[in-house]
Amino acid sequence: MIGSPLRGILMAGWLMSACTPLLAQDANDQEVSSPFPETAPPHQVLLHPHREQRDKYVWSTFGPPGILDSALSAGFEQWTNRPKEWGQSGNAYFKRLASEYSESAINASTKYVLARLRDEDPSFRRCDCSGFRRRAMHAIVSPFIAYSFVDGKPQFSTARIGGTVTSHAISASVWTPTPTTVGTEAAHLGTDLLSAIAVDLLREFVFHHKRDLSITSDQR
Repeated sequence: MIGSPLRGILMAGWLMSACTPLLAQDANDQEVSSPFPETAPPHQVLLHPHREQRDKYVWSTFGPPGILDSALSAGFEQWTNRPKEWGQSGNAYFKRLASEYSESAINASTKYVLARLRDEDPSFRRCDCSGFRRRAMHAIVSPFIAYSFVDGKPQFSTARIGGTVTSHAISASVWTPTPTTVGTEAAHLGTDLLSAIAVDLLREFVFHHKRDLSITSDQR
């Protein structure tokens, strides 16, 4: 019989495979134009926002942010022994890590597909502001924020909420060993939210992912 964490990984892999064609549908375009082509340097074309969004999805899911987020959540749940059926052994931590990473992958896949349909970018952006307090507050509210492709302004993200609801519903019904109650689900949600904020604080103040947003005509 397949273990519950492995079922979670298989479920996450299936969902990501199903979502990839939609996220990557712009990958074969020969020419893409910038939303603001007049600002592009000579002989350069800026990446279309949807193509950039696909790259951000891969980075946030399979790169350090996704792994660190899952590791923090698994560590806290190991400390608090949730779910208690898994115990607090070394093997139990890896069960929790597999569970959290599967849930994170489902969350990201759902979030980016919904955001693609709504023409918004749910990925983390560092604050353009200055000062510790303003930058810290920016990171704290980032798990609820997306950026419009129309004007680039931040807005409350229903795609992020949809990703969270979907991932928690799947984990509770597929591999969580204990019946879910309002209290246990609230505790789980709080753990995931705190780990997401912690990762965003690190991305704001310590490290961030930089990539060239343009490609030259020689590269196309």
